[in-house]
Order: sequence, then structure tokens, then C-alpha cells
Amino acid sequence: MIRKRRKPVTVRISTERMGLPFPFSAFPFPNFDDEDDEEEISPVPNGELPDPETADGGTPPEEDGGQDGEIEPERSEFFAEGRMVADDSRVEIVYEESLLTGMAGSVTTIGFDRSDPSVVSMYRQGLVDTSLVFEEGKRHISVYTTPFGAFELCVHALTVRNNLLESGTIELDYLTDLRGARTERCKMKIRVE
Repeated sequence: MIRKRRKPVTVRISTERMGLPFPFSAFPFPNFDDEDDEEEISPVPNGELPDPETADGGTPPEEDGGQDGEIEPERSEFFAEGRMVADDSRVEIVYEESLLTGMAGSVTTIGFDRSDPSVVSMYRQGLVDTSLVFEEGKRHISVYTTPFGAFELCVHALTVRNNLLESGTIELDYLTDLRGARTERCKMKIRVE
């Protein structure tokens, strides 16, 4: 029998979100201005998309240098009372979402296997149901279920820093996309006290 240890904790979540434009420059489009010109449309070179760390295959968003139309990140922070559940194989933080997140009534579980703490999972149940996986340098597909319907959400983790057992923090930096269209970059810091 596996013995689980549970202790009450305060969970502090800090996020910085920035919407990103879809990288249209990655896909060729025909010129419809002159119907007499027949232009051959070549596929994306080598079938590759732009670097996932950049919005357009060039400069990373935080290094745009104040270009016109730059989107300011949306920052938020909230606290929740929760619990940390641990056994010999897995560690999880469980807390209820608040009105601030727009998901009041949902329960979020963030966890990882002790054998591979570099892969962090996040489960939400309630108003929104989803299961996200954050693994640095990899893209994972999940289903995001809302009261308005379900849709496919892809998460590409740029950085995963899991220091929960050492200093009480998990830091995630990731991109999300819907049907191939990048929608957001999010930096999240989870601190357990």
C-alpha cells in the first residue's frame, strides 16, 4: 500500500501572458491582384515552420525592440489555499481556481513523477476540463473542454524549471496554439508556501 503525505499549502500563481500574431509569413499566398499572372506557389521550405520561440521566424517577441503594434504582456497574480500530496512516486499540488482566473469552481492539479520531474502536468476539472503536459522543447496536444464546446489545444513548452522540492517553485514558459495558429505565450511561476 502506497502511503500518501498531504499537507496544507498556500499556492501563489504569477502569470505573464502575451497574445501573438499567427506567423502568416511562413505560408505562401497567391497574388490575386492580377488574374492574368499565374504564379507558382511553392511549399514552405523543407516543410518546416518558423522557430517556435519566435512569432515570425525571426526575432523573439520579447526582443522586438518596441516595434509598432507590440502587445504588452498581461500580468496577473493570485493566491489559493490548497494541499500538496506526495508519495514515493509522485508529487501534486491541488487547489481551487478563483474568480480572478475566470474558472471559479474548477480544481487544478499540477504534478510530476519523481522519476522525471522535468515533465510537469496540469489537470483542470470543473467549468473547464483539460489535461496539459509541459515538457521542455516538446509539443503536446490536449483537448480543452469548455461550456461552449471542446477544442484541440497544443502546448509547446520552451522552458520547464521544476524546483518544487528544493525551493518550492515551478516555472513554465510555453506557447499555445489552436489548429496551428499560435494564440499566446505564457510565463507562469507557481510558488508553494
